[in-house]
Amino acid sequence: MSALRYEELLPRELAAAREAAPLAYFPIGSLEYHGFHLAFGFDAMHAHAYCLAAAARTGGVVLPPTYWGFRGHEGFPGSLLVSEETVARLAADVFRLLTAQGFRLIVAFTGHWPDVQGRRLQAVAAEHLAANPGVRILVPDLFALHPTDREPEHAGRIETSAMLHLRPELVAMERLEEPGALHAIGANAVEATAQAGRERFEVCLDELVRLVQDGLRGL
Repeated sequence: MSALRYEELLPRELAAAREAAPLAYFPIGSLEYHGFHLAFGFDAMHAHAYCLAAAARTGGVVLPPTYWGFRGHEGFPGSLLVSEETVARLAADVFRLLTAQGFRLIVAFTGHWPDVQGRRLQAVAAEHLAANPGVRILVPDLFALHPTDREPEHAGRIETSAMLHLRPELVAMERLEEPGALHAIGANAVEATAQAGRERFEVCLDELVRLVQDGLRGL
């Protein structure tokens, strides 16, 4: 099964996808400084990759990634972090619109600071569910998907390995050797490998798919 990107679908294709599985993935990230060696859009690209891979196994559609996130490395070169209220209102609108279109399970998957942005998304989801009891919204914690290695980090070994696996052309490992390169990121970024990124991605993807399939069965 190939993942269905919402923005590429025709109306009849969207209707067929929704009939097969009333499931929509909503990948969310940020535009944030990730050291000298990673792209600013890493969080959204990371979340989008998980959503596409999961949808290929569960069905459903995947919205385009949202690059607007809040809180983090404000003031660092290149960071474009908006207000928390902006993200909350965006999420509320997306939940409302997807529900009106007939989707009954929404997976709001944030690659940006799940313990902060994810918690606010959970609060927005709870408000939506209170008024729409026939809908379910999952807000997985990206780091908690792994069974053992759950320590959050920023642009360190885990995230750098992920990008080496997913988009190696957007990683500049040699920049980590420059003075100041390890400021405000995980110093263990130098230990990152594409193999580690692939292995973690596959383990976490299995858990994400399990959560989504359980959610579909619970509808």
